[in-house]
Amino acid sequence: MLQHLAAVCAHIEEPANAAEENLAFVAGIVAGGVDPEDPHGPPAIDLPEDPIEAYGVFSAAVATALAAESQLSDTAAGPYQQQLQALTAEYLAGLTPEDLEAAAAAAGFENPELVGFTGHAPHPLAVWLDPSVPADAEVKKKIQALAQARHDALCAGQEINGKALGQWDLAATSSALPEGFDSWLAAEADLAEVQYDFDTAATVVAHFGADAKPEQIAQLLRLENRIATAQNFEPGVDYGTATAAARHHVDELLGAVTAAQLSAAVEAAKHQGQVTDAQLQTLDAHHVLQLVRASTPAAERQDIADTVAERTALLTNSATCATNVSAALEAGPIDAANAGALVQQLRAIAEVHTAAATWDTFSAAPLNQAVMQAGQTKVLAWADELKVGALRKFISDTGIATAAQASTATKSQLGKLLHGHLNSSSAVVTAVKNELPPPKAAAKPAQAPSPKPAEATQSTKPSSRFGIQHAQLVAALQQAQAAHAAVPKPMDAAAVAAWDFGPGTPANLGGTHPKTLHTGPDGTTWIAKREGKPHAGAITHTEAAASRLVARAGLPVVPVYATKVDGHPVSVQPLLAGAKPISGSASSWSQADVDEIVRLHVTSWALSNHDPHRDNVLRTSTGGLVPIDQGQSFKNFGTDKLKLGYRPSTTTVYHQVYDAHLAGQLGTGVQVNPAAAHSVIRRLEAVPDAEWRATLHTVAHAGASQNLTWVAPMRARAAKTHGIAESAVTTNQIAETFLDYAVERKQNLRRDFVEFFTGDLKIASAAALAHLGKG
Repeated sequence: MLQHLAAVCAHIEEPANAAEENLAFVAGIVAGGVDPEDPHGPPAIDLPEDPIEAYGVFSAAVATALAAESQLSDTAAGPYQQQLQALTAEYLAGLTPEDLEAAAAAAGFENPELVGFTGHAPHPLAVWLDPSVPADAEVKKKIQALAQARHDALCAGQEINGKALGQWDLAATSSALPEGFDSWLAAEADLAEVQYDFDTAATVVAHFGADAKPEQIAQLLRLENRIATAQNFEPGVDYGTATAAARHHVDELLGAVTAAQLSAAVEAAKHQGQVTDAQLQTLDAHHVLQLVRASTPAAERQDIADTVAERTALLTNSATCATNVSAALEAGPIDAANAGALVQQLRAIAEVHTAAATWDTFSAAPLNQAVMQAGQTKVLAWADELKVGALRKFISDTGIATAAQASTATKSQLGKLLHGHLNSSSAVVTAVKNELPPPKAAAKPAQAPSPKPAEATQSTKPSSRFGIQHAQLVAALQQAQAAHAAVPKPMDAAAVAAWDFGPGTPANLGGTHPKTLHTGPDGTTWIAKREGKPHAGAITHTEAAASRLVARAGLPVVPVYATKVDGHPVSVQPLLAGAKPISGSASSWSQADVDEIVRLHVTSWALSNHDPHRDNVLRTSTGGLVPIDQGQSFKNFGTDKLKLGYRPSTTTVYHQVYDAHLAGQLGTGVQVNPAAAHSVIRRLEAVPDAEWRATLHTVAHAGASQNLTWVAPMRARAAKTHGIAESAVTTNQIAETFLDYAVERKQNLRRDFVEFFTGDLKIASAAALAHLGKG
């Protein structure tokens, strides 16, 4: 595969699909835009002479190629990514250090001059600028941290690469003070006095070293914060150098500080609102140290905040599970009706317990160990009383082992499997499975009844701090995992397009579009859907692109492909076996259901899809929710509104939830949690604008040429943008306006949903959703 991709990039072989075409385009940029068929003629790709602009073109092309990778099979994706990374490395290796510094500075890297002295390849900035590597990759963070550390050392009087601070031409940087820290006006004499006290405190801490007392360290940090929060009386003059120097000294002195040594400083920080119990229960001493310092860079604070949010979410989910386990144990003995749910709740507690063992937190985290152990003891005792046949069925029904594996296990082995599962020990479960004899040939077992959706359970009252409320969405993510496991994995779009689906058989599945059933390229049953009114494939391309973007948002979704059957444009997708439309009313839906529906609402608005009614949201046999039928995406684009009363064709599942919320008719303990939207908003915010445009490119241009319903409002917007009459707007201008507006909607998701939750739903705390963003 790698040889083929290399040949495609060298223009020796033809691209087999759109992804390979994008890869070849990147290769063309790396080659300088030269036309391989006419090397001495005009360039095939007109690249800007300015290195920053040229890097922008290159980065956008790589983003498009990355977006296309999602259409490849797992087998093809690995070599594709290898070839793409080889191309990015080659391109960046061809830039001079000066070009790398200019491009990095334009991209937001602070002090790029301070890395890359050794001359070793690759240049650190080439790694940092590599668009094929995620922006939040640890290696990129370390490169910026190195530049920051060297800058601070210069400010502290040290030399870097043989030069002192005054010999470097470094741009001044400043940032707002973090929450809990207040500035104070200081003349230079005031600052000098604080610096003298700081130097004295630093000398004391250095003298005592590992034996420094909590009060001495607290004094050092208090004075460092005093320097970091000082502001000059004169406008335009700041004390950034003094702040960086103090930060450097503290970093050197407290690199191995212990929780005990930080105790006094942390108590003072808690009193001033600079650190919370949730942070102390999820962070180690080093990260707590960074939180109690005003000088900690904003990017590092955001990384810490992300860690706190993730871990607090796990602890909150553990607490919810522990509450449910306690209630179940108090309600009566364990039986077949409640044992399965108990096992999953206990495993969830154990997973958090295992994860927390690596955190080394400043304060002990609440891990609900007593409830976990009591529940495990009772479940294991109940299982021990079962006959081997019943226990085998229970083990397979709960997903601990397959029916085939359980059929050959002894009762002792079944008990070990259950014990390992309850303790979240994959090593134990794997070891037992490896001991099992191969299953005997047998008739296909009867399918077990689909488990019912989990009932809404009483949750603990959410804290007033929105960051903790945000953590509650993890309980819903467990259900989402079941949905992700149920949906088929994406295939190579080229393989789907090349497959002969044949005439198929009619499918009576409802809806407005003619549907037929076929055998797909993976041997399973697929459904093909024609456009209700012929639009030359514009609608089918819309549904296929929408499914990719829903997946990009992190939601479980059945992959959809645009192809042709019997000469007609169709969208095709694997049939999701065993799934049925979500049943019941909003009052019967669990917290996990409601959280997933809130996330669906975000994605639906991003794609202007106002059609997720109950028949278009399926519940899988394992209880997860999967949205289907994205064919009406962008139908109302340009005229739609993010308002509770806007219902152009149907009442969606999220309208049902919001109506029940306002009427006080959601289930006991179930609430609309705006924080559930955060994970999807953040994922979509992280999608590069170039990738968003690339994914919707065919949708925009095909739709514009076919005069879809969104063309009229886009024509009006284009006319206004270009200052021309609507009759003079070209099809290309309509398509580009569509793409501009689609990017704009993606960029404004957080703002728009804060307004929706606080305005239409009257949830005042949702205002804090704005602060869970990039920071």
